[in-house]
Amino acid sequence: MTQVGHILTGIAIGTVFIPEKKEPRWRFIFFFIFSLLALIPDFRIKYWGHHRYFISHSIFINMIGILVVTLFLFSQKELFTKLGGWKVLLGGSLAWVSHLLLDTFYNHGKGLAMFWPFSDARLALPISWFSVVKNLPRPITWELIRILLIELAFYGTLLLVVIILKRTKIMQRIALRIF
Repeated sequence: MTQVGHILTGIAIGTVFIPEKKEPRWRFIFFFIFSLLALIPDFRIKYWGHHRYFISHSIFINMIGILVVTLFLFSQKELFTKLGGWKVLLGGSLAWVSHLLLDTFYNHGKGLAMFWPFSDARLALPISWFSVVKNLPRPITWELIRILLIELAFYGTLLLVVIILKRTKIMQRIALRIF
């Protein structure tokens, strides 16, 4: 998988959860933050990312990270309120853990050890048209372009549907029923 799918999914989730009345500059910042949140499990940090895939892609480890961010934001009441409160925090958390679900869609033969350290079980929900990009950074090839275009088409469509639903106020009616 490339970062395209994670970024577009983060932006789609951000579209649902960012406050309506933010000016364009703030909206850009929110979308950037939601994109980064969706990429956290792949950050290239020592003992993290694909160097320690079972750690960085564990739902339990990521939930601890989300808890740390939540506690920090909760201790900074003014910042927490300025960012949009619980609604934005929920959306950011969903963007963060969306990475794990998306990675299960790619069949690289390993599956995702998302229940580590409590289980060595691996979850794989492969979708046949999604391919894994190996050995990044890699030279631009027709295979890489094909993978990027498939992700752009699939996740771009997801983003487009979310934008349309949000603009037609359907998403707000759904949210009112849930919350």
